[in-house]
Amino acid sequence: MSSLNDDDDTPKGLSADLERGPAVLDPQHNKSNLSIPGGIGSAISSSNSSIIGDPDQPGLGDEWGPQHPCFPHLNPHVPVTSTEYQTTRIIRIPRDWLIAGDLAPTFSNMYPEILDPVGISEQEFRRVIEKLNTTLVPTFNPYNWRNILDGVLGVLTAWIWEDFGLTNIKTKLNELETWIDRLSR
Repeated sequence: MSSLNDDDDTPKGLSADLERGPAVLDPQHNKSNLSIPGGIGSAISSSNSSIIGDPDQPGLGDEWGPQHPCFPHLNPHVPVTSTEYQTTRIIRIPRDWLIAGDLAPTFSNMYPEILDPVGISEQEFRRVIEKLNTTLVPTFNPYNWRNILDGVLGVLTAWIWEDFGLTNIKTKLNELETWIDRLSR
């Protein structure tokens, strides 16, 4: 029986980095990952993997950078040619699973320091997160009487009730989005 570290059975041109895949796509390389001796390893442990970002970026070893969850990212929700794409940035706020589990999307109230220069204080940030969380939990609660009623009305009307936007979830999310837009201005 051969050792797992033997390289004799490794197909030529096959990288242990799953992100890159096989160097040549032919039937010889159509094997399961289990057939690769030595295991597949961690894709992130590869020093030249694009998962960890651009290696030529200054300050890659620093705590702050594109890998940081709160780093300002380009806005992927608008067309690339729009002015909003050039003028807005997305700051990702991590989920807080301890508030409602996977019942509702709730957000962590850990203050990202990047908001200091733009004038949003920690108290204001926590107020926004509290408003979001206290609105989202009852809105997404499947046992809320209104969500049960919306489900029954959706079935009875062949989902026309939902198509017209009359459900509790759509109404509350539209109100929340309007509130966020006013806050942003």
